Amino acid sequence: MTLASTKINSIELVIAGDLAGVGAAWIPIDDGVARWSAVDDPVGSWRQALLVGAMPVREAVRRHLAILLAEDGGTCELFPGVFAIGCVSETRRGRCEGIAILATDELITEGSLSMLCNASKVDETVIRGFALRDSLPPSAAIPAITDLVQRLHTSARRRIEEREAAHSVDRRLSESYEELHLLNSLIDGLVVGGDPGDFLVSATEELAATAGYSWIAILLDDPAAAKVDDFVVHGRGAPTRAEVRLIAESANTSTATVVMDPTFGEIGLAAVRGGDRNLGTLVAGGRAGEPISSIELTLLASAAGHLGVFLRNAALYSDLDAMFLGTLQSMVAAIDAKDPYTRGHSQRVAILSRDLAASIGLPEAFVKTAHLSGLVHDIGKIGVPEAVLCKAGRLTEEEFAAIRQHPQIGFRILRDIPQIRDLLPGVLCHHEAWDGQGYPAGIAGEEIPLLARIVAICDSFDAMSSSRTYRSAMPREKVFEELDRCRGSQFDPSIVSVFLGMDFTEYDRLLTRDADGLGLSDDRRAA
Repeated sequence: MTLASTKINSIELVIAGDLAGVGAAWIPIDDGVARWSAVDDPVGSWRQALLVGAMPVREAVRRHLAILLAEDGGTCELFPGVFAIGCVSETRRGRCEGIAILATDELITEGSLSMLCNASKVDETVIRGFALRDSLPPSAAIPAITDLVQRLHTSARRRIEEREAAHSVDRRLSESYEELHLLNSLIDGLVVGGDPGDFLVSATEELAATAGYSWIAILLDDPAAAKVDDFVVHGRGAPTRAEVRLIAESANTSTATVVMDPTFGEIGLAAVRGGDRNLGTLVAGGRAGEPISSIELTLLASAAGHLGVFLRNAALYSDLDAMFLGTLQSMVAAIDAKDPYTRGHSQRVAILSRDLAASIGLPEAFVKTAHLSGLVHDIGKIGVPEAVLCKAGRLTEEEFAAIRQHPQIGFRILRDIPQIRDLLPGVLCHHEAWDGQGYPAGIAGEEIPLLARIVAICDSFDAMSSSRTYRSAMPREKVFEELDRCRGSQFDPSIVSVFLGMDFTEYDRLLTRDADGLGLSDDRRAA
């Protein structure tokens, strides 16, 4: 085995280990030919079985190889939910190439899973269970993951070159392990997601522990984009926000460097960048013993690079989330425009549904889903004639039948939007009744989705608490009496008990605001 082949194999091992954190398979390329590995355990290594062991994937990679290996590497969607990311790096000894293959959440929904399971000769039911459990990343994250994978490839190549040049094998192996540990820790936070502020705190802790700094600080230029604080500090003896800003301005670096400060001694700095924008500065100091070496600077620069990817990704998701919520609110506003007397109804039901889910003790993700489901639960009324919605008198059988269609209409409007799928039970089933006398399906008891049972009681409470064209609002005590009377018939009895004990301060503020907007007299408002 030649020295060159030893270097390539080392890069393969390092990059394969790095990519395990993002659930990707690594395929080395030698002289323009992919080197596919065998999969010994297709169940335990289900991603490898689907992404490496399936002949359709291999054939698709072969067809797209020129695109994937062009310039610094390209990205292709091989099948719905299966992406290939090309990595190209020039070394002193030649060109190092490879391809990362990974699955996104579309693999489960767009039909590729069955085909790949058949091709790999693995059980689809088992693999589908693993895929749902492992929470595959969304396809929208592919640009950020591409950036991360290509950085990892470049970083792996550089680490191997530094290791070859080192005089002490033991020291270099230890340093490489530390960097790998740090990068994998950052990758875990990047892929799993969660609160951006928690990720930044975790990143500072990992960097301090790995590189031996007694304090780490991150100063961001535009924290609002990613919804985080502009100044994150770990450890003791760190400079203040103003002092870090002065240190960063004096260093004026776009990469990583070391400066000597009269107050804080030797300090390492690295620019946190997202694309071509400077997002902030990562500053570290307080190392005991040896001065900051090139290895510590490499760790600092690597951490700053991953922080940049994370912050850019967090800002992207923040923008998408805001746009998504804005779209839902615009759709809800269209209902309000049809019937002014239901102005604010959906927003109030959303707030009540959120608070009720939280009072029950449901997970934060479910609480958010309950809020959004309450917001759009009546979206189907867009398809109901205005004359029926705004009618002051008694509805005819035909008119009432038209009203009863709004759950199905809303379901059909929203069902093809992937981000809204979790909300659909609340839209379709919020008029089902605990005793089976509701609509549209007449299901009963716990057959009714929990989300719908929550929205149902909140919807009825607001309907009784607000004035309509055909009647005035009921006093609060009468509304409570009616809810209590209907427990076990219309409503889940256990949820009614929780609902009656809630704090309605925020709800009452919204109700008063919306009543003022309609100019209702006091006797037409809720008690």
